[in-house]
Amino acid sequence: MGHVNAAWMWVLFVFYGLYYAFTEGIQKAYIADIVPEGQRGTAMGTYNAMVGIAALPASIIAGFLWQTFGPLIAFSTSSIIAILAALLMIIFRI
Repeated sequence: MGHVNAAWMWVLFVFYGLYYAFTEGIQKAYIADIVPEGQRGTAMGTYNAMVGIAALPASIIAGFLWQTFGPLIAFSTSSIIAILAALLMIIFRI
């Protein structure tokens, strides 16, 4: 388990790049729309700081799960957390 064909890895990187390209601009545009004009720089800085602060522990936890239990558990945990986040967004209409 764990061997992935190099061609598939390139395909996955392309799809991830497309996903990132389609979503990053939308997130920043949404922030610019909901924040008053004079506070947009602060809002963008705060947004990027929060993304960075959240990414560090998420990466550490994912790395721990991967090394301790394997990639299936790491990806399964990430999937469950993403589904819970989506449900919470629907419930609270965010």
